[in-house]
Amino acid sequence: MPRRDHGFTLLEVLIALAVLAIALTAVSRGIGLVAIQATELGERHAAQWLAQNRMALLRIVDVFPDPSVTNEGDAEQAGYKLHYRETIKATDNPLFRRVEIKVSREDGTQLAKLTGFAARAAP
Repeated sequence: MPRRDHGFTLLEVLIALAVLAIALTAVSRGIGLVAIQATELGERHAAQWLAQNRMALLRIVDVFPDPSVTNEGDAEQAGYKLHYRETIKATDNPLFRRVEIKVSREDGTQLAKLTGFAARAAP
């Protein structure tokens, strides 16, 4: 009795290739999403650093900020072009001012928000 070689049929090979194609598509999409998220995370970190830098600058300057003052500007941080907005408000204690700093992209998408206080030395 002759011996038959056993191998894969054309249908089995096509099904295996289809499964492989679907798996590779899912993997490449996942890698793309991770890359996008990493970029956004870097941008959010840069925005947070900018907000912290603006708060530190406000505390270093020896001027007690007036309430209801809003400072705006553009800055570059870690290669990202960002827009910041500082809003200064009075508190119940006249020796403190509440400072809210919002950092956004140029298109207006908010990336970071930092709230802190500026203090004046007691008289």
